[in-house]
Amino acid sequence: MKRVKLAFDRYIKKDSKGKRSGKPRFKGRNRYRTLTFPQAKNDWLEGNKIKLPKLGLIKYICHRSIPEGFKIKTASVTRKTDGYYLTLIVEDKSVPEFESDVLPTENNSIAIDLGLEKLYVDSLGNQVLPQKYLRKSEGKLAKLQRKLADDHRSKKAKKLIRRAIARLHLKIARARKQWHFEEAKKLCQKADVICIENLKIANLRRKNKVKKVDGRYIENGQCRKSGLNKSFSDCAIAQFVDILHHQSKKLGIKMIKTNPRNTSQTCPVCLNKVSKTLSDRWHECPICKASMDRDYASALLIKKVALGIVSL
Repeated sequence: MKRVKLAFDRYIKKDSKGKRSGKPRFKGRNRYRTLTFPQAKNDWLEGNKIKLPKLGLIKYICHRSIPEGFKIKTASVTRKTDGYYLTLIVEDKSVPEFESDVLPTENNSIAIDLGLEKLYVDSLGNQVLPQKYLRKSEGKLAKLQRKLADDHRSKKAKKLIRRAIARLHLKIARARKQWHFEEAKKLCQKADVICIENLKIANLRRKNKVKKVDGRYIENGQCRKSGLNKSFSDCAIAQFVDILHHQSKKLGIKMIKTNPRNTSQTCPVCLNKVSKTLSDRWHECPICKASMDRDYASALLIKKVALGIVSL
């Protein structure tokens, strides 16, 4: 009930930034997969069991023990396709919040340019290609979806097929997340300061506006955009940025976010504006004759903007 009230409050009222959420839609009970206990305590844990209100003692496999001095604030039980997971939120007010006071310089800084063709290209010239876990599993997913669409199968068989589809999607998401953690850790080991664009991924995935001329709908490019949105979901740039922010804060690395405006349309050497389309993957400046990969040029420019050398 609290979640429903919160959804309607966000729809009727505005948040602190003056934005309003969309109208809440009906959701079945099966969509609520998490049960939260907001008043959890340390004495709920008894060895490898936890005592939950109304449920009693429940055995669980401990991923890692609670550090000494930390207080348990909330406990959440989440149902996933391969079992139930317990999440504990702990707090220790004596632990200070660490903010990196490293001064960014040319030598201790590195900048990255995010994209779909390459997950990122750094200012040192290194590039990381996306693994495309979803694209590689499309054959298996299509086969399972065809089986699910067969009307001759029983309800029990379709239930098993749905479970297999859910498990495959869970496997894809976990593999992608693990890869993001590994790449974020490698990136944090290269420098003390990481410069990155402040991208709004939700705007990049937004649907194209409907075009209407003389009462008739005309092509707006949404069919081509749908494949691009699928690549955005498969690459999960927003998840990688969140993980990179978490890893940098954990390791004491300073992160600087810059405005992404014109970073791909400006030469990093002479700052001349060189217009490009999405299909143009190479940077050629007619003035200073600079020739390099488009993403590498953007990474060099992002670093200069973050260090305050240039301003766009």
